[in-house]
Amino acid sequence: MLSQVPFLSSSFGSEPALLDDEGRAWVSYDALRRESEKWSDRLKGPRGLVFLYIRNDVQSVAALLGALGAGHAVALFDPKLSAQARARLEACYQPDWLAEPGVPHEVRGPLNSVPVSLDPGLALLLSTSGSTGSPKLVRLTLAAIEANAAGISDVLGIGQADVASGHLPLHYSYGLSVLTSHLYRGARVRLTEYGFMQREFWPSMRNAEITHFPGVPFHYHMLAKLGFGRLNLNSLRTMTQAGGAMSVAIRRQAHAFMSERGGGFYVLYGQTEAAPRMATLQHSDFPVADGSVGTALPGCRFEIREPDENNCGEVIFYGPNVMQGYAESRADLALGDILKGRLQTGDIGWLDECGRLYLTGRAKRFGKIYGLRVSLDELEREASMLAPVAAVQAGEGVCIFIASSGNEAQDSEHKQILLDHLLSRFTIPRAGYTFRSVDAIPHTARGKVDYAALENLE
Repeated sequence: MLSQVPFLSSSFGSEPALLDDEGRAWVSYDALRRESEKWSDRLKGPRGLVFLYIRNDVQSVAALLGALGAGHAVALFDPKLSAQARARLEACYQPDWLAEPGVPHEVRGPLNSVPVSLDPGLALLLSTSGSTGSPKLVRLTLAAIEANAAGISDVLGIGQADVASGHLPLHYSYGLSVLTSHLYRGARVRLTEYGFMQREFWPSMRNAEITHFPGVPFHYHMLAKLGFGRLNLNSLRTMTQAGGAMSVAIRRQAHAFMSERGGGFYVLYGQTEAAPRMATLQHSDFPVADGSVGTALPGCRFEIREPDENNCGEVIFYGPNVMQGYAESRADLALGDILKGRLQTGDIGWLDECGRLYLTGRAKRFGKIYGLRVSLDELEREASMLAPVAAVQAGEGVCIFIASSGNEAQDSEHKQILLDHLLSRFTIPRAGYTFRSVDAIPHTARGKVDYAALENLE
């Protein structure tokens, strides 16, 4: 029943909720509920698995809420997935329903005559690998999604007057969390399929008078190049950054920009496995902890497992928003809560005396350089002083890719400066380093550095 879905409170009534690229007026919460009820009726039947190829539009949101209201478990996927990727996923999970708003056959199903049991708590399945079509999915309960939305709305101070830019894909946990945290508080979301660099994007955001812009490192790198002042968003009061590590220099630019206008810049840390948010660095804490990702969400906590002499170790997260576990086939959907609120993040870090978390790398992002165990993430941070970089293992050494300035002489000078700096900072011999210029550091659809693509260049 829709009354069980925490993002459709009847108390918001005629207040505006969503606007998409095709809409001429805001859709109210009452109207969104009516559209969601239509989708519940279309998906009426025994509890099953719905594959929803979700776009950033009103009907897709209504389909998601309607499917949840009908009692189904919903897996969200990128509608741009190839036919081959879709076929592999559908063969692996045998969904009971296929839904894709906006196409000629929006709903197909029920497809299975003999339902396969699903865990009673399972509500949502999200991919951790963006547009690759990997069958590895994160299993989440509705309670976990709600806890995440409540925590985010608390730490960001989201209220009914807020308007979020809904440009991040809804099949991506960050994009979904922007939607749910705003609907949870009766705020608005301007959904869009326009890309960040498309001409139509910024006028649509200005016309919607957005107050919250969420971005991944790619977006902030572009804003730093273009100049934050060119945003020309008079209503903007909040900027958030998640989706991977970003240089402190660009963080400082974003923080200074928002400080000048009396707003806030927040660094967020999370993983899809935590629905997805785990920590937030408040705007006010930034001047004293600009390298931190902040403190745990309300009701959550961090623990450092097996700390070394510098109190650095694997980051363990505890909270009500932790996933039940992974799924890699239909049979896994019957599994219950395996993790019990405890998530081994795979990140390495330490906590300061105020409980703020500092990340130093990934447990798997270590290389053997001339026999030395070296954090590639730490190398990357040290080398990012002049331009965006990415470090990967290359034989017995490390290759550092540098985004080219377009000036060969300047690039050569940058490489020498970086080499001298790294030699002074680490014990890796000079022969252990190679440098390569690339037009730009490649990123995945989720905005994270595409190390696999770089390794293929080697």
